[in-house]
Amino acid sequence: MEDWLLWLLAGIVLDILEIFIPGFIPACFGFGCFAAAIAAALDFGLTVQIAVFTATTFIVFLSIRPVFLKLLSKNTPSVATNIERLVGMIGLALDDVSGLQGLVKLEGEVWNSRSDDGRSLPPGTRVRVLRVEGNKLIVTANGVHQSSN
Repeated sequence: MEDWLLWLLAGIVLDILEIFIPGFIPACFGFGCFAAAIAAALDFGLTVQIAVFTATTFIVFLSIRPVFLKLLSKNTPSVATNIERLVGMIGLALDDVSGLQGLVKLEGEVWNSRSDDGRSLPPGTRVRVLRVEGNKLIVTANGVHQSSN
């Protein structure tokens, strides 16, 4: 079997492997195989073919792979996780929430909290989470006062 055909088949196999192992790493080696196939078709020796394979793989890995990864990450929606998803949620003040401390019930969990503007928020006040600092919710009043549970 001709060298160029072996390189070509290896490139095709590596590009198919990219489907199952995403990350553009097998595809980088596949491009290197295609370049080596061209070198083999031009009757260069095995040393030149390997050098072309190595150089092409290295260049593709450093130049094209970051572009593909950036394009792929654009299509991935950002999902708010854990602490980030709490921002904007409405909770209930369980005790007096001052500018220093207080307790807020949010989705069935009790959180340490404090008011954003330093005002005192009485128990039963609906509060909106503005941000999270460490393990403490920074909240502000968000409407009607209710009795706490």
